Amino acid sequence: MPYTPVNDKCRELGCNNLKTSRSAFCSIHGGEKTQKDKENSKLYSTAYWKKQRLVQLSKTPLCQACLLEGKVVQAVAIDHIFPHRQDANKFKNNLFQSLCVPHHTLKTQEENEGKYLYYSPNGLITYTDADYGQALNQTKSAQNI
Repeated sequence: MPYTPVNDKCRELGCNNLKTSRSAFCSIHGGEKTQKDKENSKLYSTAYWKKQRLVQLSKTPLCQACLLEGKVVQAVAIDHIFPHRQDANKFKNNLFQSLCVPHHTLKTQEENEGKYLYYSPNGLITYTDADYGQALNQTKSAQNI
C-alpha cells in the first residue's frame, strides 16, 4: 500500500539537518524553543493541568466546534477559552473546551485578533478580554444552581 513520505528535513534551502518537533526548521535556522514555549511547558507539565485535561476529556470527549457543524470528531486539544499568556492565575481560572486540532488552530488564529471563540451547545460565542470576569462569574453561578 502506498504511503505519504514524511518530510523530516529543515525547510532552509540547502540544509539537510533534521527539523525540530515544533517547527519546520532545524535548531540552527530558528526551530529551537522560544522563551514563550519554555514558559508554557512549565504550566502544561504540572499535575494540575494533567488532571484538568483528563477531567475535560472525560466530560467532553468530542470536538465542540465539530458538533456545531453536525460532525462527530474526537477532541485532542483542551483549549483555554481566554488565553492565559503565561499568567498562572488565568491558566487555572479559565473556561475550557475540547477541540480537534484544526479547530484549535483556527481559534488560536482568531485570538491574535482579540477574538476568543467559545463553541457553546447553543452556538458560537465570541468573547473579548473585557468579557473574562463576567464569563467566569456566569459559569460559576450556573454550576452552583
